[in-house]
Amino acid sequence: MKIAAAAAIVGSATAWSTLTMKANNPHTATILELPSVSTPSHGAIRQFQLSLNDVTVQLSSLGASITSVLLPNYSLSATGCGAPPQVDDVVLSYKSSREQLEHKNTQFLGAIVGRVANRIKGGTFQLKQEDLSDKLSTYTLDLNDGNINHLHGGYDGLWNRIWDAEMDENQVKFTLNSDDGDQGYPGNIKVTAIYSLVPNEDTIGAKLKLQMMCALSKGETKATPIALAQHSYFNLASHSSPERILNHVLHMPNCDKFTPLDNKSIPLRTVRSVKDAPSMDFCEPRTISDALIHYGEEMVGLLPEIAWENVQKIMNDGSAEDIFKVPKEGGAAGSNLDGNKPYGFDHNYIIDGGDGENDYLTLRLAGVLSHPPTRRSLTIHTTAPGVQLYTSNYLSGNNPPADLCKDNTTYSQWQGICLETQTFPDSIYSTTPQQNDAFGKGRCFILRPGGDEYFHEVHFAFGMMMM
Repeated sequence: MKIAAAAAIVGSATAWSTLTMKANNPHTATILELPSVSTPSHGAIRQFQLSLNDVTVQLSSLGASITSVLLPNYSLSATGCGAPPQVDDVVLSYKSSREQLEHKNTQFLGAIVGRVANRIKGGTFQLKQEDLSDKLSTYTLDLNDGNINHLHGGYDGLWNRIWDAEMDENQVKFTLNSDDGDQGYPGNIKVTAIYSLVPNEDTIGAKLKLQMMCALSKGETKATPIALAQHSYFNLASHSSPERILNHVLHMPNCDKFTPLDNKSIPLRTVRSVKDAPSMDFCEPRTISDALIHYGEEMVGLLPEIAWENVQKIMNDGSAEDIFKVPKEGGAAGSNLDGNKPYGFDHNYIIDGGDGENDYLTLRLAGVLSHPPTRRSLTIHTTAPGVQLYTSNYLSGNNPPADLCKDNTTYSQWQGICLETQTFPDSIYSTTPQQNDAFGKGRCFILRPGGDEYFHEVHFAFGMMMM
């Protein structure tokens, strides 16, 4: 697919000299450039704020990141008491972009990750280059995931770069050039991320649209894999909620299959129905607390009372020191969970509803996250074939350190939830998969000279949940 149609929508974005763009149309977002953050050796990090209706989003050119999303408490506004609405920041992040840069954002908070999102087994892949006949070229990448796998682009992926930035009255556009050999990947590429804030279908809230695009640089002759993802951690109660995400409700009606993992979190390149693993089933709405209890029993192999106590301990006292792990002998039979590791969801789900393989134009419902106490909701649609459900299992309370985080908050296990729309993990195919290869239908995109450009769109619709 060429992205000419998308380019027509995006238009030509040139740098504006004014700092504030406010349209007369009340259905158009207000865009403000905030003061930049200076760095000793990396140049300035530019920051932007988009506001529409009762939603305010802040962005940073470091990693093309979402650093803040402010939402009102809809349960209070619905009472009609006339008091100013309670507003909370619902994404986990650093105090500022300076702390994010200094700490290197090793948990990828809010950033766009890549060149290839998620894991690549053993940090190697093979690819056929057109100038080498049928010979496969092997590429070696950083092993930044426990010194075992490659994760989200390596130690210095796109998420840790300062992107170029432009804004106009409708959008903020980030661009980045990545050279041949960057983090071990072949080919010179140009990556683009465009954020815009538009009205929801109803009058409440607003929708943050993100378009991620990538093309080989002019004259480039090497093919290369590309798979970008937005890695925000959401907590609709508040980024600092002591109950973490346990009282959230998740509904993924289009996700009745997932891709099982080995003991190193690498897909087995098979597809499994959630009906065969009920703890993985979100086809009907479930609270995260109930889902984690069920997962603790079925996959981790905990006694029911222990799985329940682990969740209740957080809900009752919210101690940031509690990290719950798989027993040292490993998880339940068939789970492939190694012992002594934090547990929770970190799985790729297949999104049904498209027109089949390589359908990169149809927006499909990935999931609906809601928080009944505040009536806040987040609805995600995407053109990607998969979505990674990650319940922030590896937030440890000190990575990142609390004194670097917003409000000096300790971010610990299950503090946030990521719904990362993506192609499937470890899915760089060196040859075309067989027609009956269900996993291969969600494989990583390959940029080739003269071929299609990469396009991935995701919508984050913030609003009031239906009761």
